[in-house]
Amino acid sequence: MFKQAMLLAVFLSVANLQAARAQSDERRFEIGGQFSLMHLPSRAVVGIGIIDCFPAPCTNPFSLELAQGRKTEPGGGGRFGYNFSRHVAVEAEGNFFPRNRDSDGGRKMQVLVGVKIGKRFDKVGLFAKARPGFMRFSKGDYQQFGSCILLFPPPAACFQPVSKTSFAFDLGAVAEWYPSKNTIVRFDGGDTIIRFGRRNVTAIDISPAGFRRVVVVSAPAETKHNFQASVGIGYRF
Repeated sequence: MFKQAMLLAVFLSVANLQAARAQSDERRFEIGGQFSLMHLPSRAVVGIGIIDCFPAPCTNPFSLELAQGRKTEPGGGGRFGYNFSRHVAVEAEGNFFPRNRDSDGGRKMQVLVGVKIGKRFDKVGLFAKARPGFMRFSKGDYQQFGSCILLFPPPAACFQPVSKTSFAFDLGAVAEWYPSKNTIVRFDGGDTIIRFGRRNVTAIDISPAGFRRVVVVSAPAETKHNFQASVGIGYRF
């Protein structure tokens, strides 16, 4: 009985030593960069109507019919993470989208911080991610300045763009490939949910003669779902 107890104690000691060694060999920190594409909304004016104000007066007798479109924005940035285990990690990511177009909010900056949960195997890893954060648009709102000519909808020249920050939440999946113990090739795909407040935005107004002009229209508070995909590399240490 004593010999069996001794053998059991030796076995448990060896197992604990192996577990401690494996834990010490585990690379906890990750740093990397990525190229990202985001599918963001855009607008176009497809019709202008007249509101029947009779019998009460109305401040604006016109109505707009808007078409909702999508534009793909390229960008990129960096990422830092900490692995609690082979299943759970916390990470922070920042991206910058440099195109400065009026129609989709100008330049954009994205910051996300959240968790990655799944399973890391020897060569591949599969995870789900949930990361709240924010999106900052350099032309997220338009404020009117001075007097403006009486056109409806008013031209963008009558407005000054200002930056606006909106809450964002990234939900999606992550696939990783490990060419070596320290290197990572990562693929992300998911839904970046953005909560916009009430604001003025630009739209493209096309006249019956085919003349195009940039105008400013009012947009309500709304939540938009935007597909975002990324590919990147990283180093684990």
